[in-house]
Amino acid sequence: MVDISEILCSINASNVLDIATGRGDFLLLLKENLGSFGSGIGVDVKTSEEWESDKFSDQPITFMTMDASRLEFADASFDLVSISNSLHHLPDPCLALAEMVRVLKPGGHFILYEMYTDNQTPEQQTHTLLHQWWGKIDTASGICHRSPYTREELIKLIECSELDHWQILDDVDLSGDPFDPETLAILEKNIDNYLAKTKNADLINEGASLRLRLQTIGFQSATELFALGEKKGG
Repeated sequence: MVDISEILCSINASNVLDIATGRGDFLLLLKENLGSFGSGIGVDVKTSEEWESDKFSDQPITFMTMDASRLEFADASFDLVSISNSLHHLPDPCLALAEMVRVLKPGGHFILYEMYTDNQTPEQQTHTLLHQWWGKIDTASGICHRSPYTREELIKLIECSELDHWQILDDVDLSGDPFDPETLAILEKNIDNYLAKTKNADLINEGASLRLRLQTIGFQSATELFALGEKKGG
């Protein structure tokens, strides 16, 4: 069975665009795993301190502040366009997907890598429930952060785009300890940070329930959908 690393190493891209790039981690993953990687641009609506970190100082990677629904690039500019765990953060995902396809060259590749909420183990459900809770608090403060999609919803979204030759894989790793102390400590701190953002009693109680869930059920990362499509006309 073909795995994600085999798929990535078969792709050659002279220029790569990563949408809603955040800290730029997915661009680095592509740089390290593609068959060839010429240069990359990461765009996001907000800047990250990581863009100025040493890990990018010797890399052919640059960053720009930009709205995913109004990309400031000409048609057919990139060999590969990607988005990782950010589709559910976009106010208009269909418009953003259309923009990603617009700036992709005919025959170019599109990569979606996104967690989904259904068909998860109880430990993975801790992850999806935490993410949904984070989204409620962010949304209440005016930040677009909806619940992650189901697997079927993600596939329907991407199949409506002008892309074909889809390869779709589920990326899951259940080998880790659900009660790993370091992971739980990070998540406990994250819960504290989000509790500090809200005075809503229901959301505070939900946070307390999630803290208890961490301690009793544990945590493992949710399964992610990896989808590779190709723009028609190549």
